[in-house]
Amino acid sequence: MGAGDISYLGMGAALASVLLSLAVYRITRVGLERELLVSVFRMTAQLGLVGMYITFIFKLNHPAVTIAYLFLMVAVANYSVLRNAGLISALFAYTFPALLIAVVSVLGYFFVFVYRPKPLYDAVYLIPVAGMLLGNSMNRTIVTMERFYHAVQQGRDRYAALIAMGATVREAAAPFLKEAYRAGLAPALANMATMGIAFLPGMMTGQLLGGSAPLVAVKYQITIVLAIFVSTDLASLLCITFSMRRGFDPFGFLRADIFKQKGRRRG
Repeated sequence: MGAGDISYLGMGAALASVLLSLAVYRITRVGLERELLVSVFRMTAQLGLVGMYITFIFKLNHPAVTIAYLFLMVAVANYSVLRNAGLISALFAYTFPALLIAVVSVLGYFFVFVYRPKPLYDAVYLIPVAGMLLGNSMNRTIVTMERFYHAVQQGRDRYAALIAMGATVREAAAPFLKEAYRAGLAPALANMATMGIAFLPGMMTGQLLGGSAPLVAVKYQITIVLAIFVSTDLASLLCITFSMRRGFDPFGFLRADIFKQKGRRRG
């Protein structure tokens, strides 16, 4: 038995709950009321559209359409990574294949050896799992890339000293990469360590609401957490590695023009 439908009245009540957040913003004077309303509107409209065309894709279940939609998902996620990390869109050609390799390789492994849907390209499996991998990979890659490039920029004297001593670009960048990678990794490890005790994760909750047995829901949750963790690891590392080809000049120094104007820092 699947989860019961939510009436339009129920959806209205859910949207009305945002009034509590608006009251908190007004009391604390944070001034984010407009941003909240815009975000809620965009989220509702975007998910409504997603629901309609994913329904079409699920019914069609054609490999070409499913793969095309996967490429679109990766492209949008990649654009969001660069925008939120404060980096120019010219890096898109480098980070897109990195993100695609990370997600597709993990998808392929888990679909062949773990989930084994028939057919393997089944949109009902592929699109939701790919969305979870991309969403988490996007969030962690934003943190890692932003920390890495701005750390190199702020620590340019330290970086230049390593280059002057004969270090390669990768050797000189290694300390900054380590710091950035740890910054992105720490929340993921903490989230995994407290899962099931501090909170019930989203996929498990969805499985339970959909009528799955608790142990089945647990199995799916464990496998998707592992898939997410591996894909975010690969995405963060590959996006930095590939983007360094454009991010550093032939002499091994960071290019100042890779930062967006608003994200450019002085120091």
